[in-house]
Amino acid sequence: MFLENLKTIGMQVLILYLIAGIGFATDKIGIFRQADGKRLIDLLFNVILPIAIIHTFITMEYTAEHVKGILVAFICAFATHLFGALISFLTFRKRSLKERGIYHYAMILSNAAFLALPLAKSVIGAEGIFYCSIYVAVFNIVAFTLGIYEMSGHEAKINFKRLIFNPGSMSVIIGLPLFFLQPKLPYIIEYPLEAVGNCNSPLAMIVFGTFLANSSFKNMFSKKEIYFVSFIRLVLIPFCMLGIFYVCGVRGALLVAMTISASAPTATNTAMYAAKYGNNPNLGSELAAQSSVLSVITMPVVVALATVLS
Repeated sequence: MFLENLKTIGMQVLILYLIAGIGFATDKIGIFRQADGKRLIDLLFNVILPIAIIHTFITMEYTAEHVKGILVAFICAFATHLFGALISFLTFRKRSLKERGIYHYAMILSNAAFLALPLAKSVIGAEGIFYCSIYVAVFNIVAFTLGIYEMSGHEAKINFKRLIFNPGSMSVIIGLPLFFLQPKLPYIIEYPLEAVGNCNSPLAMIVFGTFLANSSFKNMFSKKEIYFVSFIRLVLIPFCMLGIFYVCGVRGALLVAMTISASAPTATNTAMYAAKYGNNPNLGSELAAQSSVLSVITMPVVVALATVLS
């Protein structure tokens, strides 16, 4: 069973990275470069991803299991970020605040929106997006508070309005009442929502590929600190959280979705936030790139185990 799941999930991960390869190749030949990808991220994050989440909430069947799953997903998502934060705070204590902060950011925050969501959709379908969208909302809360605080070297002030008024949180806030109301949308409205939402996975991976194309593979595989961060992000956190989830009775699609989110590599916005808050964007890029490459090996193992336990 485990080996069968490993093969199936490994294939899904490989497919996603093959799509990322399109972005890698188009960047190298100059058709679609990283600068174009950064502009497309705004469209993905502000429009396409929220539409995908809202559409999933609208079409998800209202059941007692799904209602309970929403609450449990919130708890699991907060627990994962809290566990990552506690682990990270024990590390790099002799480094400067900013250098320590970028390593902490890379450990705590995963690429939930641009990799976990597509993989969850591939492995468990609409329920994957349904539960992972809760994780994305919690990710945004942590990123706009603790994440910015760490990345800026404890200098940036927290903008509490952004905790709610950001695309990830707003899409869940809009989607939740629609899930409870179960409106029957006419085809002329429902189909465009579905079509736009379906663009999220391929476009996110293509953009991701352009970031890989501009990463220094020599640097990312020559620094022991980056290997250490990747180990925390890809192995320690996901395996520990999978064990905690299982012991606490989380099962089924919810267990798989939360494990996928917890096992995703370092968030791609690590480099962008580093540049924005006066940190080291090159190091941020190397951290995200190495964990992304290594996740091809680690994610199938962790997710396959979660599938067996579910």
